[in-house]
Amino acid sequence: MNIEFIFIAIVVIGIALFLLRHKAKALKFKKRAKLEVKKAGPAPIIQIRPEIPQEPVSPPIPLAVPPVTVISFTDRLKKGLSRSRQEVWGKLSTLFSGGLSILDEDKIESLEELLYGADIGTATVAELMVEVHKKAKEGNLSEESFKNFLFDFLKAKMEPIQSKVDHGLYQFNPSDKKLTKVIMVVGVNGAGKTTTIGKLATKLRAQGANVVVGACDTFRAAAVDQLQVWCDRAGATMIRAKEGSNPSGVGYDALQAAINQNADYCILDTAGRLHTKENLMDELVKSKNVLKKLDPSAPHQILLVIDAITGQNALRQAEEFHKALDLTGLIFTKCDGSSKAGSAVSIVEQLKIPIAYIGVGETAEDLDVFRIDDYLKALLGI
Repeated sequence: MNIEFIFIAIVVIGIALFLLRHKAKALKFKKRAKLEVKKAGPAPIIQIRPEIPQEPVSPPIPLAVPPVTVISFTDRLKKGLSRSRQEVWGKLSTLFSGGLSILDEDKIESLEELLYGADIGTATVAELMVEVHKKAKEGNLSEESFKNFLFDFLKAKMEPIQSKVDHGLYQFNPSDKKLTKVIMVVGVNGAGKTTTIGKLATKLRAQGANVVVGACDTFRAAAVDQLQVWCDRAGATMIRAKEGSNPSGVGYDALQAAINQNADYCILDTAGRLHTKENLMDELVKSKNVLKKLDPSAPHQILLVIDAITGQNALRQAEEFHKALDLTGLIFTKCDGSSKAGSAVSIVEQLKIPIAYIGVGETAEDLDVFRIDDYLKALLGI
């Protein structure tokens, strides 16, 4: 019995020792694991969210782009001449209230006053009134038929002269590569001469012409700077000199540069008023003659810029310039700010000089070729 008890005791003690050793290893491993977790820091928290079904994304709605409205020059002209049409020619409707009308003496007298107010000149009005009396004898007239009568009369006065316009002024022909075309632009200060030259250079450059511009109005630094901006935009070469330089010398240098570059056009700005004792016309004649040293046929065109606001005063200006320089064409500007745009009729008829361009605004698109039909229709409201 004692032996069995001792055996059993030995076995129990062995099992107890085994369990104690196993437990000690487990505690040691657990302690080491806690130490490593402490060193590593807290474990990241992972949140598991239920998946939410996403609605399909609709494609963005494109922004509506307004269509680009291209305004024709005919519409620009109608808008530009609206003041002349409304304040003068539009009053024709008062003579034809109620439809057909008989032109009695009272209405004819009112019409004569209206025509003088239109600034078309005394000679033109006198001729027109003779025709009006003939028309009155035909019986009743409508406003439309009377406007058509005026249209035909005024067109007949202008058309023979307008047919003389040189199309090379506004239509560049690359195949016609001859000498540089020299355009001398004159006019009093304030008529829009400088901006008109900028617009003209822009139009010719857009057609592919090589253009050189001479800033010969050396007495107005602001005008020269303004012209420089136009030339930079158009890609035209500009020749300038320091303020107060000899205008004719600048013109000579500009033409020399144009010839050297084989340019298609050489456009020369000129003084409209001098700050010296020398007479303006004498200086312009001198500038004109200096060009002949380089090209005996130059200048090929001498254009006078006329401000429509001045009305019949513009005619007297034109007469002085024409007497000194023998003008070849006119540029009628600022028609959008005047009620006297009708003065173009008498200026063309009396000077026998055609209008090459007409301007009705500030942008290059507001200067375009003068067309009789478009002008008269816009003026009369036909």
